[in-house]
Amino acid sequence: MNISKMYPKPHPQTAGRVIDGEAVLILADSSEVNVLNRVGSRIFELSDGTYTIEEIAQTIAREYEVTYEQADLDVREFILQLVDQSIIVLEESKENQ
Repeated sequence: MNISKMYPKPHPQTAGRVIDGEAVLILADSSEVNVLNRVGSRIFELSDGTYTIEEIAQTIAREYEVTYEQADLDVREFILQLVDQSIIVLEESKENQ
């Protein structure tokens, strides 16, 4: 499975809102609240099920003026952390929306 071609989207038990560039996430299953920094918040915003991880990394590279290679590595690592915390789920295609 090529993770870069996967479509991340919020876990059904995650509610969130971006306030002043920072995402505040509430995890219903565990009653936890997480706050993401600006880059993490942007990645979470883009993880709406319509963009692949590769497309998100391209956007981050462009918006934050870093190399695509660095953005790709950081985005994949961050999204996998969110998956491990049940904040994000990965879909193989947009059709599963």
